[in-house]
Amino acid sequence: MRKTPKTIGLLLLALSCGAGPTSAQETATTQAEAIRQLNARMDELKAQMAKLQAELDAIHPEKLAQTGSIVSTQPPAPEKLTSQQQEAAIGEATQHHQTFAQDEEDAPRLYNAPTDPTYPGFFLLPGTHTLLRVNGSARSDLIYDPRLPTMGDGFIPASIPIPSGSDASNFNGSIRGSRFMADFRIPVGESGSARTFVQYDFFGPNGTTAPRLRHFYAQLNNVLVGQTFTNFMDPDAFGDELDNQGVNAAVSVRLAQARYSFGLGGGASASISLEDPDSSIAFSIADTPVTTLTAAPDVTLKFRNEWELGHLQLASVFRDLGVQLPDGARKSTLGWGVNATGGIEVFGRDSIVLGVAYGHGIARYVGDTAGAGLDAAPESPTDLSLKALPLLAAYGSYQHYWSPRMRSSATFGHVKVDNTAFQAPGTYHKSSYSGLNLIWNPIGSLDVGAEFVYGWVENKSGASEDAPRFRLTARYNFVKLHPTE
Repeated sequence: MRKTPKTIGLLLLALSCGAGPTSAQETATTQAEAIRQLNARMDELKAQMAKLQAELDAIHPEKLAQTGSIVSTQPPAPEKLTSQQQEAAIGEATQHHQTFAQDEEDAPRLYNAPTDPTYPGFFLLPGTHTLLRVNGSARSDLIYDPRLPTMGDGFIPASIPIPSGSDASNFNGSIRGSRFMADFRIPVGESGSARTFVQYDFFGPNGTTAPRLRHFYAQLNNVLVGQTFTNFMDPDAFGDELDNQGVNAAVSVRLAQARYSFGLGGGASASISLEDPDSSIAFSIADTPVTTLTAAPDVTLKFRNEWELGHLQLASVFRDLGVQLPDGARKSTLGWGVNATGGIEVFGRDSIVLGVAYGHGIARYVGDTAGAGLDAAPESPTDLSLKALPLLAAYGSYQHYWSPRMRSSATFGHVKVDNTAFQAPGTYHKSSYSGLNLIWNPIGSLDVGAEFVYGWVENKSGASEDAPRFRLTARYNFVKLHPTE
């Protein structure tokens, strides 16, 4: 029978206090034998513990997850990138250029390559091969407009009224930039991968804080369906800004689409996409609004080259713009555009991003003119043939790191639309934007920042107006994606 330490103690007590006389030598011998047995038992238990630990270490995290155990690993699975993901991995300069909007984390990538190959924040769903990261942010914006009481959460120079009509100041607090999201990653076969990504913010309709769908797409290897950033834009070339709208000249819109991408080797890739053609055309004939026609999807083509110090991207879009006039007549024209963007690391982690877009009928893609009805208009009051309006948009931003946890960006942008003789004198013509900020990560997932932006707008008649804005922002991310900051 196996003796417990308590039993052994009682035996020793009985031997030392027995009925018969015992010599000191016999007592010492008995105690030494008991100690030897205890030491042998302890060595046996240590060996068993070491064996159990070795078995636990040998078990794959996936097997533990199937039993319902919670396993902490970095990363849990897959433990390495596929060969295609390694080939498509983004360069260090693109990884280093982090923005407050974090749009680079949401964007689809060639072969679903992660922006961080360690998969921070992901965990393995029990009983599956699926990785999941549930993430989001709680955000507060304190916004002060010294001269305009009418501006919304996002600073859009095109919305500055001409004339302003008031010098009244306005203070606004908002949480609408808060977000929540879920990112699913699934290995497929020996080298494939699938990703499903969904994200909401709180820019609901009519200025409410109702949830608004930003992204909902699925990508199997390089085939993507759903709603996400247009293939015509470059999320890696955005400035690092606190304002939810961002610079006025950036191509930035999320659309329903079907996209196919493919690698070209050496860091180069290309993609083609068929996208929602919702045109932005708004004018009236004899006080009766025209009806927008969308006879074909927008077609976008993109070429990208990535290397360690930066990236370059060239994208194009082709559009069928059409309207039905109040008398039933139909008018249409071809819209097209090109968007050249890029980013490069210059000193340490400092970087520069640039973007230049030009085209006819691409106003719906540009931040300051989206939704303003400036894709196309009639040539003149006597010639109602439809003209795709020429547009030029250019911006640049410099990002400087004062320390690993503190950075600043200076951003400038300019947009110009060539108006037709038909359009009213008060129609938007051009605008400029400038911004300067300081962003600090004091501790953990908490980011705070201060930003000053200034906008100027001019309409077709030559009348103009300007406006400044001050912003204080605090945000807490549920998952800290960049532990070095």
